[in-house]
Amino acid sequence: TNAGQDEAATGAEAEAAPETVRNTDAAFDLMNTESLGSLKLGLTQKEVLAQLGKPDAKSKAIIWEADGLTHQEWNYKTKGIVLDMSGQSENDFTLGSITITPPCTLKTKAGIGIGSPLTEVTNAYKSYIDPELSDTAYVVAGSVYGGVVFTFGNQKVSSVFIGAAAE
Repeated sequence: TNAGQDEAATGAEAEAAPETVRNTDAAFDLMNTESLGSLKLGLTQKEVLAQLGKPDAKSKAIIWEADGLTHQEWNYKTKGIVLDMSGQSENDFTLGSITITPPCTLKTKAGIGIGSPLTEVTNAYKSYIDPELSDTAYVVAGSVYGGVVFTFGNQKVSSVFIGAAAE
């Protein structure tokens, strides 16, 4: 009778797993394929510098316990862009997350940017939106572990974040 119980357990797990895996994969696919203009995760520091030039300010480079990588914030204040650059060292940084705020004019692949209405965001990303983490102030497309987070003021986008909001 133990064999039957094991089979039943395995069958239930097999049924539950694909949905979870698919959602996680979709979230990571969205995070890794989405862009703001030509900025996307994984760009090298050389590629970022070629696109944006030197940042207005850089934070101190620190090692995060969560991932063991060295992180540094690059702030392009006049462009409304903040980047988290990370890597094994400051010499091999890649783009780990992107946050845009006004006056940034960059748009996502779906054409969403600062000032876009809430309804446009929910329509553009409806298959990715996590309803438990979304309301009229925030919309999480994908998940906090990897995706796109839209913040709203007066039902219009006030910031866009691409990356992992939680470690």
